[in-house]
Amino acid sequence: MRAVARLVLIGGMTLVSTASALAQDQGCARIDDPAARLACYDQRAGRAAASPAPSPAFATPAPARTAPPAMAEPAREAPRRRADYDTEIATVTPLRHGYYRLQLADGTAYNTTVVAAPPAVGDAVHVRRSPLGTTFFDMAGRSPFAVKPARAR
Repeated sequence: MRAVARLVLIGGMTLVSTASALAQDQGCARIDDPAARLACYDQRAGRAAASPAPSPAFATPAPARTAPPAMAEPAREAPRRRADYDTEIATVTPLRHGYYRLQLADGTAYNTTVVAAPPAVGDAVHVRRSPLGTTFFDMAGRSPFAVKPARAR
């Protein structure tokens, strides 16, 4: 029974000391001026009060940054990928499940993404890329169809 009484007494003392510390913190929290509120907390912590920092409204502006010096070599442009161009079909290679690899006259190769009859060798094709990166083939007599670049073997 004595152990229980000791625990209750210690718990009560802890509760009272915590409540008084919270009440003291409430006093500093009610101060509107930030510098005065900081000084209040510093005083309670036993620190020496520092001189208050100037308000941002009255602070001197930072000096403007200057541009870095020009580089000796001109910057090279990144190679541009052709977005739209006209070419013709050079070879048609059947793949599995009704898909085809279409080699173009400029050397690029694309795989069809839809199962349909293949275009004939020599047919003119307009290669068009959408803003999101999808590549379409536009051919006379057919609706446009999506293709994807073939992997190099």
